[in-house]
Amino acid sequence: MSEDKRTQSFQTPNPVKLRIEVPKGRINLTAAETAETTVELVAAHGDSLARELIAEAEILQSDDEIIVRIRRERGRWWIGFGGDIEANIRAPIGSAAQLGTGAGRIEATGNLGVVEAQTGAGSIRLQAAAEVHARTGAGAISVAEVSGSVSVKSGSGKVEVGRIGGDAKINTGAGDIEVGEAGDSVEAFTAAGSVKVRRADHGRVRAKTMAGRVLVGVANGSAAYLDVTTMSGRVHSELDSADAPQESDKRVELIIRTMSGDVTVARA
Repeated sequence: MSEDKRTQSFQTPNPVKLRIEVPKGRINLTAAETAETTVELVAAHGDSLARELIAEAEILQSDDEIIVRIRRERGRWWIGFGGDIEANIRAPIGSAAQLGTGAGRIEATGNLGVVEAQTGAGSIRLQAAAEVHARTGAGAISVAEVSGSVSVKSGSGKVEVGRIGGDAKINTGAGDIEVGEAGDSVEAFTAAGSVKVRRADHGRVRAKTMAGRVLVGVANGSAAYLDVTTMSGRVHSELDSADAPQESDKRVELIIRTMSGDVTVARA
């Protein structure tokens, strides 16, 4: 082990449960075809505090759990006195993960199981997971694909979720929300930003913004029930009026509220 880097590997022929805590810095997680889990801690700027924290870090395996804990140095994190650590983890596909950092970025590539990611200030970017729960105090959140449910919240930042298989709850205090393909239901709220759902073919979309636009694309062949209210915006719909759908028809319920923003319902 060098002063700036520490590496440790564990034999893990099956998916594992990861618990990674880095007070300040960056977490990079890769899910791959592998029978071992590798943890690498790097002093991002080579400072003495980061080196000390890496040397003292807890890295261990307990049954099917891999745990990485780095102690917090109280009173020094928020005034620029170093301590930035980059944690690089490689684990089997399908592994579950609890990822946390007080200030820093979290990124994960590959297909994971249930992911919980939280950062006090920084962005979160996930490629694919079975279920996602993500929080950031200030920063953007991006999830490319989740086969199940997703719950994400940002104090101030854009939120993007690509394809959703189940239910979605998305909140941001100040930022846009964009969903590629909705699943069973979407609840999206932003105080200052727009909401865009590119495609929904069933279930419910509930969208609310205080100052921004809302656009929802309804898939061809799906019937839509509209409940739209805007205080000072315009409503435009590309959907034609039709008879009530048959029992076997797909249908989408749209409940949309804006204070000052236009609403567009289009075909997708």
